[in-house]
Amino acid sequence: MTEKTPPSVVPEALAIAQPLVTWLLRSGVGYGEFVAALKPLFLVQAERELQAHGHKVTDSALSLLSGLHRKDVRALRESAPGEQQVVTANRTAWGKASTANQVATHWMGQADLPDVLPLQGPAPSFESIAQSVSRDVHPRSVLQELQRLGIVREADGQVHLLRHAFVPDAALAEARALTAGAVADHLHAGVHNLTTQGEGKFLEQSVCADGLSPESVQQLQQLANTLWAHVLEQVVQAASPLCEQDLHHPDPQRFRLGLFSYSAADPAVPSHPPAAADGESSTHP
Repeated sequence: MTEKTPPSVVPEALAIAQPLVTWLLRSGVGYGEFVAALKPLFLVQAERELQAHGHKVTDSALSLLSGLHRKDVRALRESAPGEQQVVTANRTAWGKASTANQVATHWMGQADLPDVLPLQGPAPSFESIAQSVSRDVHPRSVLQELQRLGIVREADGQVHLLRHAFVPDAALAEARALTAGAVADHLHAGVHNLTTQGEGKFLEQSVCADGLSPESVQQLQQLANTLWAHVLEQVVQAASPLCEQDLHHPDPQRFRLGLFSYSAADPAVPSHPPAAADGESSTHP
């Protein structure tokens, strides 16, 4: 019996890549530059796949699995691991919240905290929140960073939380890092679920509804924001004591829970009344 060839995942990969290509083009990155940057990534990942399956790592095997020309394999085998380390280091860094973002998240996650707090003094104050997150960074430094990001503003000894501005301006590196870290983790979770058998699946679900008016979409957007506020509060309250408990654990891990919403024009609106929203899931939560 011959082993059945798995179906191509290129159509799905192209759907995933479409918004990425849009971002690249709007950022001045063309096809040639991006393909050249992808070559070391394909090479290193191909080497890891061969090692994971106990196969001998040779130029021919790497070329066959990655699709790279053997001359590219030979040219990149020395430099590719270093470039991959940079990619991995960036993703790891982008997967961890800065002290400033931790302070903002802690503030937003406490329902009993008002959006305006005194800068200094006993709790509740901005100073007390900052010190509860970290005593290694001075509260004034945290405040300055949050002001730079446009997440808070200070006036007359009071600090105002700007909830609508929690996502930094797109021109800032922090916005790119936040998006890249979140999307990369989301995609890693999906790929893990699609390529791993048995238990250990990540939560990766969504719910969709179509045939909606712009007004209805706006209502759902507001509902999503309200639900996220509740999720944020509960997760922060659960995570804070666990972080303190596990501070010196020998095998530290990181955790991310995200929620996103998206709407777009639906050119294929059916003539009949749309069905109820569909729940989509690739895991068993």
